Amino acid sequence: MAKPVPIPFPLSSFPGASPQESAGRLINAYAEPLGENGPAKFKLVRSAGLSQHATTANSGYRGGLIVNNLSYETWANNASTVDASGNVTSIGNFPGTKKVSIARNQSSPTPDVVAVDIDNGAYVLGSANGTYFTGVPTAYNGGGALPQPNSVCFQDGYFFFTIAAGQVYASPLNGLTINALTFITCQAKADVTLLRGIAFSGLLLLFTTGSCEVWQDAANPAPAFPYGRIGVLEFGLIQPAAIAGWETGFSELIWVAQDFGVHWMTAGSLSQIKISPPDLDRLIEAEVRVGNTLEAGCYVVAGKKFWVLSSPDWTWEFNLETKKWSERQSLTSGVYGRWRATGGHPAFGKWLVGDKASGNLLYLDDANYTSNGSILLYRIESGPVKDFPSQVRVARADFDFVTGAGQATRALVMTVLGAAAGNNGVVRLTVNNTAQVANNDTINVAGVTGTTEANGTWLASVIDAQHIELKGSAFKNAYVSGGAATDVTSPANAVAPVVAISMSRDGGVTWGNPLIRSLGPQGRALRVRVSVKNMGLSGPAGVRWRLDVTDPVNVSLLGGTQSSELHPVGA
Repeated sequence: MAKPVPIPFPLSSFPGASPQESAGRLINAYAEPLGENGPAKFKLVRSAGLSQHATTANSGYRGGLIVNNLSYETWANNASTVDASGNVTSIGNFPGTKKVSIARNQSSPTPDVVAVDIDNGAYVLGSANGTYFTGVPTAYNGGGALPQPNSVCFQDGYFFFTIAAGQVYASPLNGLTINALTFITCQAKADVTLLRGIAFSGLLLLFTTGSCEVWQDAANPAPAFPYGRIGVLEFGLIQPAAIAGWETGFSELIWVAQDFGVHWMTAGSLSQIKISPPDLDRLIEAEVRVGNTLEAGCYVVAGKKFWVLSSPDWTWEFNLETKKWSERQSLTSGVYGRWRATGGHPAFGKWLVGDKASGNLLYLDDANYTSNGSILLYRIESGPVKDFPSQVRVARADFDFVTGAGQATRALVMTVLGAAAGNNGVVRLTVNNTAQVANNDTINVAGVTGTTEANGTWLASVIDAQHIELKGSAFKNAYVSGGAATDVTSPANAVAPVVAISMSRDGGVTWGNPLIRSLGPQGRALRVRVSVKNMGLSGPAGVRWRLDVTDPVNVSLLGGTQSSELHPVGA
């Protein structure tokens, strides 16, 4: 009797230059180690989903920054503030569509907030200084001394503005009026362009296209530039937006250098290591060669730090805990492509990101198994099962999923923002987001004051992205404040989730029709393996397996085996 052969599932994505080279892929999934006495050495779990923090009519997210109790957010030709409840207030027109750098100082009681667009220069988005801020985004040149900058950062009380020609200007301590003499010039290399200034780990890193100059506070008295150069790194920055990780709470600087590789520098050290695999290096080079823009971002979720790199065609992310790579994809117009999240910064106890599919502001949510209500594909592709040469029977394959993954009920909490009379006089609630709510879901409403008749249990009628009506209710009293609406109805595909299992005989060039297997309703974990049988003969390249889950449930794969015998294996 033949012994079952382990299916080689990857810990990191290695798609190869062609499918036949692939060592396996992780899409919207990542490897997480288990304890020494666990059922396996690792599990492959679903990546965090996206939930909605705020709704806007904007598009083209450019970046943001938390400032006291407001988050300053920028979109194409707009700057706005967003509060912890998701209320959005437009500041006004902020010209440009490209990613911005944005910084604040420690001016009290109102910090100065400055953002720089590469094409349009610096704008003050907030300040108590009426000379530089008129209540709307105000073009800024430091009082006439500052040429058009291409980036801004803040450290030790100073704004630092970089100029493409190589100059770096410093503001006065927590001020905006720049002295024309308070600048330096990056001179380590003559054949480079200064792209970005990054304040990191107490240092000022000045990234050019071919090097990085390192400067440190030397307490030079004004009007001299306050910092002095302490070193030069030979790795520059390939594009202005291809760097992230300096953000508060992340503090691990990662960027794409001119060698098309991804490099990592940790806080407290100037040493860097290359972390990108050859597959990603090739993808980066191809995108740069055709003139596409790379953008980096980062986030923290469930105690883990992830650094993200996107092009118009793909998204990869690096798990700093495991030092492994995985891929991210979103479904757009029926096609899986780059991840819809863009950027990333901490605010309100979350990591906020922009949305390529809308103008909304989202956040990473490991309790949400969708992309703000849209499908979040979990896909695992194995490496080749090498023990199976051509013309060997594939009698069965068993996949060790954590079963009983269904959700009989849920508790999707929406914040009530208002109430009014709806169709036929029913109560219409304004809530923060209805993306995951369906008609006739059961909604428990509590804590509403004023329109107290809304409190209770109702069937929902979804009106639009921010409104639901409570069937059978009657609006009587004006809304005052408060309230939460909890959807306790699980979607049908969450109650009875399934996995689609496909096999390839030609090294992953083509895949057979998927076979659907249950992952089990909630609590039904007796059947510990998901199996397929009588899959035919293997090909010259052996066989590979693809596992797809689109249902919105937690997914965890512990491993799998393949056998030429049909006898039961753990089932």
